[in-house]
Order: sequence, then C-alpha cells, then structure tokens
Amino acid sequence: MFESHTRGQVGIGTLIVFIAMVLVAAIAAGVLINTAGLLQAQAQQTGEETTAEVSNIVQINQVIGEDNTSDGRIDILNASVRLASGSDPVNLSEASYTVETNGSATVVNGNNRTNDAISLFQAQGLEDGTSILSDQDDLMIVQFDLAKTAALDPLGESDKITLVTQAPAGGSTYKQLQAPRRIKDGNAYIL
Repeated sequence: MFESHTRGQVGIGTLIVFIAMVLVAAIAAGVLINTAGLLQAQAQQTGEETTAEVSNIVQINQVIGEDNTSDGRIDILNASVRLASGSDPVNLSEASYTVETNGSATVVNGNNRTNDAISLFQAQGLEDGTSILSDQDDLMIVQFDLAKTAALDPLGESDKITLVTQAPAGGSTYKQLQAPRRIKDGNAYIL
C-alpha cells in the first residue's frame, strides 16, 4: 500500500511563507493589543473627568439679600453653600461665580484675596482658615458685594438675579432668584 522509499518534502519557499505569516500575525496581534490598551486608558480618563464634572458640585441653599447702603436696593448677597450629595471636596476659593442682574452679567473669581467683590465666611464644620468643603456638614457663606463689581447694579424691587457656581473640576450649579416687591432701607430679605 504505502511505499516507504518516497517521502514528502517541504520546500524552503513554503517554510519562508509560513514564517512570514506567523510574523505578520504576531505584529498584527501586538498592534491590536497596544490599540486596545490605549483606548482603555482614554476611556478611563474620559470617565473620570466626566464623573468629576457631574459629581463635584456645590449646592446653593439659602440666599439672603441686604440693603447695606440704605438706598432701597439690595447690594449684598449672602449665599449659603455646601457640598452636593456624593461630591468630592471642592475649594470655593478656586471656584468661579457668574452673577447676572438686570441684563448684565459678570464672572467673579472666588479668590477673596485678589477680589474684593467676594468674601468667604466659615459657617459650620470647617477647619479654621480653609475654604475647602470636604464634608456634607461643612457650610460656607459666600458673600457678593454687587456695588464692588463694575458690571453689576444692586437689585431693585422685583429684580431677578441668576447665580451660577462652577467648581474647579467643572461641575456647575444654577440658581435663579428674585428680589422682593418692596425693599425697605437697611433690611435683609430671603431671596
């Protein structure tokens, strides 16, 4: 049946083609693994940045307006600010605040050392001298002096005001308020 004196031989050309196919497959596998690793790293970074932007926000609770100059207009705003649920610590002195009144808007830098239109007052749960909200119990009063900003006018009766707080990571909080219908000289009002 089978003859033992004839053998099949593999030519050198076939061997070279086989080795070339193995090398091409190994290079392609390396490229795919490298690309998958790069895509995974980019997806993880994007996910972390998106989570920080969405979750690292503050909550603006109560805003009290004061007529500090007794001219029948609200020129001081005291906003109580705390961390939103699930938020990482937020440094309020690095945040930016957009304030809009009577069709005029301005961005106020949160650093009260370089900007006299804003002041930060520790109200509850913070370490002395810090402006970092790190716990849900921390409460900071952010005071805006509308008279010290060139672009904004103090609030008159029934004027609307919009506050937007943007944390350093990019998360923002929006609050729209309205002044009372009657403002008496020297009084304070919950907006």
